[in-house]
Amino acid sequence: MQAAETPQTFPIDLAKAQDLAAHPLALLLLTPFILIFLWAAWLEIRRWWLYGPSRNKRADFPIDESAPSYEDPTSDSKPSGAAGPGRK
Repeated sequence: MQAAETPQTFPIDLAKAQDLAAHPLALLLLTPFILIFLWAAWLEIRRWWLYGPSRNKRADFPIDESAPSYEDPTSDSKPSGAAGPGRK
């Protein structure tokens, strides 16, 4: 006698829709993220519909390498140790 052939299952299989629906905890955990994503998509679509495409063209401008990007702090400030005794 030969054993009946059973389909082999793997621990990491792609889940089917009915399998996901069978796990209410997974749906409960994913629901807030899905709702936030859908709300953000709706806001972006509405913005696009009302105002058209973005006119932000900052990427088109060259970067000025000689421009100062950071200024040293002024010498008016005291070093951190000169602030006085701390609270006890």
